[in-house]
Amino acid sequence: MNHRPVCVKCNTEFLPEKNGVVVVDTASFGDYKAWAADMYECPICHAQIAVGFPFNAYFQHYEEGFAEHVKVMEGKGLVVRNNER
Repeated sequence: MNHRPVCVKCNTEFLPEKNGVVVVDTASFGDYKAWAADMYECPICHAQIAVGFPFNAYFQHYEEGFAEHVKVMEGKGLVVRNNER
């Protein structure tokens, strides 16, 4: 990333809050993909966003150990859920 994200509401750059979060895509049947990302936060309004996704998900629901991995990362407070619309 060559420029930090900007909070449109506050007109300021988001700051790194937590590296190494896991964004889990969910669908009607449950969790299905895990992505590595970083969490950034607006220093004024404290809105948070996940950024810095790789080209591909690093773990998918059909792979052995997927559910356990998500559960462990969730226990560490590192899971962000991306719910199906």
